[in-house]
Amino acid sequence: MMPFDTVTLIICAVVIVTAIVTPMMNIFFRKVRTGEEALSPKEDEKLPPLSVLLTVHDNARELERHLPAILSQDYPSGYEVIAVVSKGEDDTDDVLKQFANSHSNLYMTFIPDTSRYMSRKKLAVTLGVKAAKNDWVLMTDATCQPSSDQWLKHMARQAAAGTDLIIGYSNYDDEASDYQRFERLINQRYILRKAQRGIAYRCEPGNLMFRKTLFLDGRGFEGNLKYIRGEYDFIVNKFAEHGNVATVTDPNAWIIEDAPTNKQNRNRHLYYMETRRHLARSFGYRLPVWMDQCALHLTILLIMASFAYGGFLLATQPSEGKGWLFIGCATVALVVTLLIRSIFAQRGCKLFGEQIPAWKILPFEIVTIWKELQNKIRYLLADKYNFICHKV
Repeated sequence: MMPFDTVTLIICAVVIVTAIVTPMMNIFFRKVRTGEEALSPKEDEKLPPLSVLLTVHDNARELERHLPAILSQDYPSGYEVIAVVSKGEDDTDDVLKQFANSHSNLYMTFIPDTSRYMSRKKLAVTLGVKAAKNDWVLMTDATCQPSSDQWLKHMARQAAAGTDLIIGYSNYDDEASDYQRFERLINQRYILRKAQRGIAYRCEPGNLMFRKTLFLDGRGFEGNLKYIRGEYDFIVNKFAEHGNVATVTDPNAWIIEDAPTNKQNRNRHLYYMETRRHLARSFGYRLPVWMDQCALHLTILLIMASFAYGGFLLATQPSEGKGWLFIGCATVALVVTLLIRSIFAQRGCKLFGEQIPAWKILPFEIVTIWKELQNKIRYLLADKYNFICHKV
């Protein structure tokens, strides 16, 4: 057997080093600050009164399941719950009236039947904010449930002077697929890290708190009312500045959202693709996402190429031994990639209470960009009028 040449050794070394280094270009490797300081009972009593805003559309069953947890919060400073409903939703109206009979802090307001040419979801948010008695408004959805009765406390503890927006963590319930929860977790980590280290870019639905005065003085959704969805994203993107956004990651403040159907999940991605076209600071937010995916796929391509070239050499030059060297190098690189990425991802999942099997981590990371491409193709083929309220 001939000694291996320098070029061969360098190529094998590059493959292994790449497998070691590229996992560090990964959102699970980058730190997201978690945990908030506990306040004493006396400090809890000084927290501001809150208005919880629910926009409701044919959500009678969801309200029956989730509204009790929202109405039974342990919050000494007092809070109101405002549900904004479309007129004519008799089942939803009946459920809300039933809860209102036993909870004096639950109020209802209605979207006018004549409202056209604007997103009814954004109009509902606007009406709810205007109806709020308190300056701090915590927006969630009828499909969401707080993880504990301490939700309001933990969100409100960040309502300090100079803070205008508070982004909390949310994810799907256990009925969602592992991939849906994994994808949502990745998005949340990018969102929270951006908010903690710069100007917040966007927010996943279900757990956003903001000042009423900020929203009204800034003319709310002016300029994007025609876009059907994206209400959370537009609020954060429009009003976020350096230093005026806080994040909350304490498990007691998590929001658990009902698992979406496949159609709902697909539509959410398509609506987001339309929304992000109109968001500021997109390049700065999306660049790390693409860099992470490029680093991952570069590693996978090098590993696959090493296996393929090693097999070719074994078939054509079996006596030289180079084939076994490339195959061994590729095997080591694959094991290193799986091990390092699984360790980082499992640690990141554990911080947010997500139980994703370690063996699924790498396949999920690889498939993410291809699902993004699939959704992009769907978006490009879709009628763009599907994403707005009227033809312009």
